[in-house]
Amino acid sequence: MVSVMENVELSKLLNKYFEAYQNTTKIMMDLVAWPLSQNKLSFEQFLILRRIATTEQVTLNDIAVQRQVTRSAISRQVKALLTQHYVFQVPDPQDRRRLYLHLTERGQQVEVLVNQAITKHFDRWVNQLGADNVGQVFKMMDGFSQQVTSIGDDRSHPVAH
Repeated sequence: MVSVMENVELSKLLNKYFEAYQNTTKIMMDLVAWPLSQNKLSFEQFLILRRIATTEQVTLNDIAVQRQVTRSAISRQVKALLTQHYVFQVPDPQDRRRLYLHLTERGQQVEVLVNQAITKHFDRWVNQLGADNVGQVFKMMDGFSQQVTSIGDDRSHPVAH
């Protein structure tokens, strides 16, 4: 049984988490918002473009597995990228049902432009804060993420009082 004091401390920690999450998310989205809006891309679509740009052969399913989302969620994003002529699909010669994603010339240009704009902005952060400090923050975030993931996501049994 959790004491009242522990419950108050837990509530404070949870509030700090919500504030940090909101502030960090806003800062990170501000970093990418302008270059994305200029190219009519969502952040998720940019991440897909970036994955295609940096991977020899990638499929919808590969991206869904890596991002830990459903195939249909990635499919909706890719459909938008196909419509904008940023990507195209090529069937696997051995299994024509498998479609590899590739960037069009326009998609390559957009990925490079958005990536350069984000990198330039991020570089200012690193110069201001120091590479070691930024690296430590990311290391801590990664460790926290791994530990939380290892605990497991037990949404099937919500706590109710």
